[in-house]
Order: sequence, then structure tokens, then C-alpha cells
Amino acid sequence: MIYISGILIYLLGLVAVGFYKVRSVKNSEDFMVAGRKLPWYILVGTLLATWMGSGSLFSGAGLGYRNGLAGLWSSGGAWLGISLIYFITRRIRNFGKVTVPDIFEARYGQAAAILATITTVIAYITIVSYQFRGGGKVLSMVSDGMISLETGIIITAVFAISYTVLAGMFSVVYTDVVNGVLMAIGTLGALLFLVFRLGGLGEIIAVAESAGKWQLFGNWAAERTGDISGPIIAISFFVPTMLLLMGDANMYQRIFSARDCVSAKKAVFFWIIGVIVLESAISMLGLTGAVAVSKGFIPDLVADAQVVLVNPTEVALLEARQAGSESVIPAIARFSGLPMVLGLLLVSTMMAIIVSTADSFLLIPATNLTRDVYQRYIYPDADEKQVLLISRGLVLTLGIIAFLLVSQFKTVLNAAFTAYNIYGTSITPSLLAAFLWKRATTLGALASIITGTCVTLIWTYLLPDWNGFTSMHPFLQELTYPAAGLSILALVVGSLLSPAPPRRTWEQFFKHD
Repeated sequence: MIYISGILIYLLGLVAVGFYKVRSVKNSEDFMVAGRKLPWYILVGTLLATWMGSGSLFSGAGLGYRNGLAGLWSSGGAWLGISLIYFITRRIRNFGKVTVPDIFEARYGQAAAILATITTVIAYITIVSYQFRGGGKVLSMVSDGMISLETGIIITAVFAISYTVLAGMFSVVYTDVVNGVLMAIGTLGALLFLVFRLGGLGEIIAVAESAGKWQLFGNWAAERTGDISGPIIAISFFVPTMLLLMGDANMYQRIFSARDCVSAKKAVFFWIIGVIVLESAISMLGLTGAVAVSKGFIPDLVADAQVVLVNPTEVALLEARQAGSESVIPAIARFSGLPMVLGLLLVSTMMAIIVSTADSFLLIPATNLTRDVYQRYIYPDADEKQVLLISRGLVLTLGIIAFLLVSQFKTVLNAAFTAYNIYGTSITPSLLAAFLWKRATTLGALASIITGTCVTLIWTYLLPDWNGFTSMHPFLQELTYPAAGLSILALVVGSLLSPAPPRRTWEQFFKHD
């Protein structure tokens, strides 16, 4: 009850901040990009809290639990992605737009902007849905089942939606600073305590090595049938994360919110450091959780998840292993003997991560639909009061849709990498080309968006049911490679087969260095 009370007090505090910040929202630009007046240290907190969501807390920790050191391949994609974005941060901030579809319209035209909007809405609502599931899992586990998973999902959804509706970006960014601090203290504190309790880092490494979890490519290949190798699986986690990060509309919208380009670039630099430290800590928490299971400190999460299966198939067993291992951090908070203060801080951190990510990924598609559909095609003469009302209504509507999507994915990992691939392979290649390749054209961008989306959906929902799927080359069985490869190929071929864009189209993306 202490944990539940602490979480509810924290969530109520977020909503109170939202009510307080309502007064700061004077127009739609305040709601969408916080008036373009954020200093670098506020940006670091909001970038960090936004990126570190259920994907890190559950699937990242779960990968660490099952595969140890190799789980960092997924996180490493984000590290490289941020590092590459650092070099074009000045161009992005000085370009001065509000949404990613704004960039697509300026570079590739209206059709590309519409497709970018549709793809963003689909991918980001999927991401919001698994934040809700993550919040439900936390509340259910720390309450010993007093709060069911379904009730926990509802509670998380209600708080995240309400919080975002109130003040938009202004309510999000300032509490994200507190969320970032809680995140760092909670995860690092829990990790240090658990390492000490389990006998030190040397003992953890020894146990991990004996289980095949202290290797560059871990034991991923053991989880799959056929000839799929560890490196192929590792890169298939690395690439989608990198592509999502480099095209993440949250990142662009926050860079647009910076006070100036110097603040934006400094924020991205420190964001790299924060993500490396915290994602490594979360992955190591997953690994130390596996060691704690072997020593009897916490229950065997994977075995408990698999035992409830009836007539299990290979796919069902894999999903059960993933679902069980994804609960490792809540299990550490509940069963590992953490001091009450540290345990309370850790569960509050979990909710901080989940809610801050959910509200950010709700705000992006609402902003896109408001600016790129409502204001552009439905009611171009809408005043600021009407735009704000529509923005808040869309946050509420999209939040409800995300809640209805929760049941479509068995695990956070499945939902995360479906969303990562849809967005990363369809949006990111053309988005980066806008700032990096003067020869990129409208035809190339349209071909890339359509190809990336279609290949992802076919490989996710149709091909696995085909009898010949398992006889395909292992390289082609992993969605990442065909989706990303064909999308980039479509961009290049489509651009080279169509006339080069006029100078006035591309020079606005290259004159801000």
C-alpha cells in the first residue's frame, strides 16, 4: 500500500502541475513547442524522460534479463542515432518548424506530408498503447495483484491523458526534469544496492558468464529455431532503434522548442551521455535480476509466466519468456529487499518513465493532426482558441484509441519493435535526406514511405503465417533488414529517376550551419 500510495501521490502531483501550467498556454505555439523558449538544461530532462519509456523499462530490462550484455545492442542503436543527430542539430533548430510533416511539406510537398502524418499517428499511438500496458504491469505487480493489470492500464491512461490535455508541451517539459532526476537516482540506486547484495560485480559477471550472458551476442540464437545467428538478431534490434531515434518527432519538436541553436546543440550532447548511462543501468538491472533469480532472491519470472500456458507452441513459449522477463524491474522493487525509500523511489521512477513517454507520444500525433490536417485542410481560418480546443480534443481522442489498442500486442517488446519499424523505415530515411542529400525528391520520399510501411506490415502480419517463411534466408526473416533496406533503396532509386529538385526547395535545409 505504501508503494501504491506513493505512485498515486506522484501522479496527482503531475496533474496538479498540468493545472498550474494551463495559465502559461496563451496560444497553440505554447501548447505545441512551449513558446520556443526552453533553455538547454530543461531540454536535456525532457529529451531523456521522453526517450526512456516502457521500451527501455520493460523490453530493455527484459533483454538484459534473458541475454545479458547483448541486450545493449538495442540501446546502442539510440546512442549512435543521437550522436549522428548532434551534427545537424543547428540546422534542425534554425529551420524553425513545429512538426515533422512541416519538414516533409517544405521539402517534398503536400502528399509526402500527409503520408508522414498518417504514419506518425499509427506508430505513435502504438507506442502510447504499450506505455499504458507498462503502467498497468507496474501497478499490478507492486500491489500484489490488488490492482489488476486491466485496472492499472485504465489508471495509467487516465492520468497520462489528463496530464497532456491540460497544458501540452508546457506541462510535459518541466515535470520531465523532475522525472529525469528521479529516473537517474532510482535506477542507479537500485542497481548499486542489488550488486552489493548479490556479492559484487565479480560475482554477477561469473554467474552471467556461466549462463552465456556475458558475451557480445549473448544467447539470442538459442531463443530461435533455424540458422539465425546472434549477430543477425543483434543488428535487427540495433537498426530499428537507431532509425526511430533519428526520425523521432519528439526529438525534432523539442529541438524546435529550444531557446536558440546553441541551447539545442548543448542539450543533445548531454542527452547522449544521459541515455548511455541510464539505458546501460536498466539493462544491467535486468541482468542482475536474472542473477537474483538464480540465487533465490526474487521469483523465477520466466517460469511463472510459462507455467500458465495451455498447449504451448514455440511462439507462445517465446512470448511467455519475453512477458515474464519484462517484469524484472517491478519484481526487483517488490521482492529483492530494497530499502523502503529506495523501493518507493524506483516504482515512482517507473511511473515517471511511463507517463512522461506516454504524454509526449500523445502530443506529437495530436499536434500533427491539428496543424497538418485541421488548420491546413479543414479550417484554415481557425483562431487560436479553436486550435487549442481541437488540440486538446485530439489528445483525448487519440488517448482513447491507444487504450483500445493495448490488447493487440502480447508483450511490450513486440509492440515496441513493430512501432519502431513502421516509423523508422518509412519516415527516417526521407527525413534525414531532407537535411543531408540535396538530390532527394518527392518521388523518392513517397516511394520510401510507402515501401517502409508496406514491408513492415507484410513481414509482421502476413509472411509469418506462410509455410515457406522459415525456409527463407535468416537475413530475410528478420523484419529490419528488408524493411530498412528496401525503403532506402526506394528513396535513392525514386530520387534518381525523377528530376532534381529546384535550388529553392533544398537550400533552406542547408543554409543554417
